[in-house]
Amino acid sequence: MLSERALPAAVVDLDALERNVDRLVEALGEGPTTLRIASKSVRHPGLLRRILDRCGSRGRGLLCYSAEEAALLAREGFDDLLIAYPIAGAPAARIVASLVAGGHRVWATVDCSEQVQLIAEAAAEAGTIVELCLDIDLSWRPLGGVVHLGVRRSPIRSGASAIHLAEAVAEQPAVRLTAVLAYEAAVAGVQDRNPGSRLLDPIRGLIKRRSRPLAVARRREILESLWGIGIVPEVVNGGGTGSVSSTASDPLVTEVAAGSGFLCPHLFDGYRGLELEPAVFFALPVVRRSDPDHVTCFGGGYVASGAAGRDRLPRVHCPRGLTPVELEGFGEVQTPLRWRGQGAAPGLGEPVVCRHAKAGELAERFSTYLLARGDRIEAEEPTYRGLGGSFG
Repeated sequence: MLSERALPAAVVDLDALERNVDRLVEALGEGPTTLRIASKSVRHPGLLRRILDRCGSRGRGLLCYSAEEAALLAREGFDDLLIAYPIAGAPAARIVASLVAGGHRVWATVDCSEQVQLIAEAAAEAGTIVELCLDIDLSWRPLGGVVHLGVRRSPIRSGASAIHLAEAVAEQPAVRLTAVLAYEAAVAGVQDRNPGSRLLDPIRGLIKRRSRPLAVARRREILESLWGIGIVPEVVNGGGTGSVSSTASDPLVTEVAAGSGFLCPHLFDGYRGLELEPAVFFALPVVRRSDPDHVTCFGGGYVASGAAGRDRLPRVHCPRGLTPVELEGFGEVQTPLRWRGQGAAPGLGEPVVCRHAKAGELAERFSTYLLARGDRIEAEEPTYRGLGGSFG
């Protein structure tokens, strides 16, 4: 399948992708909760269309990570765009206001009054009203907040702080609060098993068990506070791939976000209860053999974001028996691998197929993805990078 293709190349198994979509939709259960696609974990318009089509009525819109990304997706024909990360500059605020003025439904996420003011000014300038999404923090902060367990996100952690910001929104005629975002990072983004740090698995399990009821309680507290001042958000977004089922069981949640699970990078091998299949890969060509038991591939230094560690490095998927050389790892222009498999090591030009630790970041390395079904390439379509979009 890859013998006539220029390498390195990125490949998506469409059959595995579709099965992953079906499993995540099934995890929503029988209720009305919908699935919003986290576009940052895909970064490929063609795949986003396929995922939404496969979701059918259970899919709703995209969860974006920047105003610039939302603008690219709007140009590609997408709508119902919730920008999940705050906007801190006037240029980005004007992009959002322009999209809304042009007829697109776009939410801008806020967690402080300065962001509200910035977006309100851009909306007034564009002669439109921008919908806002309140980002609430669901981190576990025991010992009176001395310890913070979870990601550093919003300062909104109580009904009182939510009301304070909602009142700041009410003072601005060009914005209105219609959505709440409650990402359960300590559940959705934490593995149950990490081969590189097995001793921490019980601690991770404790954090996840404590974080689930905390998320339910805090969502309820903040929503009831908003209801008390006459604000009834249309959208209550929660979850992530690692918590689709548990988040969807909360009747206050209207939609669950998921992204990485559709492509299943290797970090998601460490989650219990997620029967997902690897669907995205990259193939490196063997370009030399320094010794009979070593091969060297071209490229491969696609390290994932997050706390630096072995789990952020790519992993060889096939052929089995190839492992990175400890002193070099996956390199910018060469990746040496030790061969401990059956028979002779791969020859010059043969592909070595690997998996990235994360899903969307691979798209920043390739202008196109090869889309495979069975043993043939069905299409080759552009990533954001191939469309001229690179948003950091």
